[in-house]
Parts: sequence; structure tokens; C-alpha cells
Amino acid sequence: MKIRRCYREISRSNFRDNVKGLRNILPQKTNIIGIVKADYYGHGALKLAQIMQEEGVRDFAVASLGEAIELRNMGLEDSILILGYVSEQQWLIAKEYNCILSIVDYTQAVRMIEFCIEEKIQLKVEVKVDTGMNRIGVNAFLSDEQIKTIYDSPYLIVNGTYSHLCRSDSFDDSDEEFTYKQKELYDDFLNRIKKLGLNTGRTHLCASAGILNYPDFVYDYVRPGFMLLGFDVGSVKNRYDRKPVMSWKTQIEMVKTVQANEGISYGHIFVCDKPTKIASLSVGYGDGYPRRLSNIGYVLINGQKARILGRICMDQMMVDVTNIKNVKAEDEAVLIGKSGNLEISFNELADMSETIVDEIVCNINVRVEKHFID
Repeated sequence: MKIRRCYREISRSNFRDNVKGLRNILPQKTNIIGIVKADYYGHGALKLAQIMQEEGVRDFAVASLGEAIELRNMGLEDSILILGYVSEQQWLIAKEYNCILSIVDYTQAVRMIEFCIEEKIQLKVEVKVDTGMNRIGVNAFLSDEQIKTIYDSPYLIVNGTYSHLCRSDSFDDSDEEFTYKQKELYDDFLNRIKKLGLNTGRTHLCASAGILNYPDFVYDYVRPGFMLLGFDVGSVKNRYDRKPVMSWKTQIEMVKTVQANEGISYGHIFVCDKPTKIASLSVGYGDGYPRRLSNIGYVLINGQKARILGRICMDQMMVDVTNIKNVKAEDEAVLIGKSGNLEISFNELADMSETIVDEIVCNINVRVEKHFID
């Protein structure tokens, strides 16, 4: 049953076009690891992974073991790399679900080897190298002996070696300089492994911003996530035509006229200065709509702007429809997307909310139903 209270529309065709467009700009030898963490930023991890599979993608990555298990239980059989930390108590579970663990520091790697000896098993891993983000990852200046400990262990199946760029979404001179320094550290680490006669496994450095801004950073794989959903990731230099995949809509619950000097919503932070026709909408901060847009934001109804009046509630908010004709209960209100000749983008909503698009998208609540179209 489709519930039209407050919902997302996900365009399969736009997503497929975005994947094909990426294929067209990548070197022929470079493959894709689909980053489908956080339910692919609320867009539906499994369904979009299936589209990627149809376009030849056979490798995926998530943030946590729980996300990987969920995808396995839904039928995803391809390679899954867990990008985040997985505790020792979960290593056997990760092996059971055929997941690739990330080694996030040298101490953890040593303990993994000891664990494998104790359990008489092997674990499939990829080594995350910290080249300057200072989040997680082994030190880029490990000694040769430490590198041998990891890469020459019969108990660890090293599937790859990767790092992550932290300033690749900016064109400031210092940011570009730092990004090239990260690449240099990563290359040096790879070369040291090779000089020891050991195998690096697959190599990958660039996520969305790196893919678009540093096309000369060519390795075995890239890790697109946000970009395939049609979003920009900071400043973008090598833009290719990408289409938004998600629209966010809700319904009007009721329409009424509020008289002059009457307040609207909690605290009456908005008081009408004249008779005002308002529409109550089925959306609030409990759905993930930013509460800070109270009295600031707007939605689209019948191709016109309707300003938010008063405080946004958990499950509802009110908008001004005084100058919009023929507005009635169950009409559509567009939170993100097009209505007539007007459009609200995630970028605009993020700018009004003084945050980033990633946060807006990830904050949309699971109760906001997903409808896959075209």
C-alpha cells in the first residue's frame, strides 16, 4: 500500500543515467565501488545497488557491519567492503557474511592476526591508510617490518589498500597542495609494499569530489556515492551532466483562514498582520525537515511559493497560501523538486539551513516512504 502522507520519489532512470555518465568519464581500466551506506543516503541502497549491478558494478561499500548484513539478507551477493571500524566480537560474523574488513590501525592488524591464529581462520581485509585526514587508518609511515606483518601474513587476505581525500572539494591553493600531498603519501606507501615483493590488492583513493576534481588520480577503483545521486560535492571542476534522483513531497491536510493578530504554531513567533489563508502540511522535523527553517523556508504548491509560517512542528508545519488559487486538502506540496516552472533543490534547502546537503539528505526519517518511479 502506498501512503502519500510525506514521501520521497526516487527516479531510477536518472540514477541509471548518472552511473552511465560516470562510466563515460572514467579510464577504461578503472572500476567502481558503489558507496551505498546509510541506505544510500536515504535513496534505497538495495534498489540502487541493483541498478548499478545492471550497469556492471560488482563491488560495494558501507559504513558498518549492520548495514552489510542488512544488504546480504536482502540478497546482495557481490563484494561488500566495510569502511568503518568493526569490533573484535564481530569479526567472525563479518566472515560468516563474507564481508571485507577495514584495518584502521596497526594495533588492530596485529590483534586480527592473533585472532585468526586462535580461531584457525583467515579474514579478508583492506588496509586503510591515513594520509592526512587523521580520522582512521594505519600510519602512512609504517616501518617495513610492520608492512610485512600485515601484507605477508598467511592469516590476512589483503584485498586492497586505500585512503581518503579530505580537501578535494576545494580549489584553494593550500587545499589543492594538500590533496596532492595526500596522493604522494599514498603512492609512497603503495610503492614500499611493492618493493617488499608484496601485493597491495586493489587500490582506490577518490570518492565523489576526488573523481570530479582530480581525474588524473587514476587507480584500480573509484568510490562514488553522493555524486551519483545528482548532488555536487563542494566545488566541482570537471562537471558532467548529472540529474537529481530524489524529490521530496507531502500533502496538504487542511486549509483555513487565520484573522489578523492571531498567532500560528508553538509560541506564536508568527502573528498575522492581516487575514491569512494557511495550509497545514503533513511534514515536520520528525520527518527530517529542518526546524531552523521556521518562519524562513518555503515550499511549492501549484507552481507557486508558499512561505513557512511559525514554528515547524514534529509532524506538521503551516504555510501561507493566501495568493495561491484552488488549494485544498490532499493537494501536493513540494519540499524538494519541481512544481510548475519553479524548483527547490537540496542545495538551496541546505544553504537556507546553514548546513550541507549530506546532512539534509541523511536526516530524512525512515517514515518518509520511498516511491521508485520510471
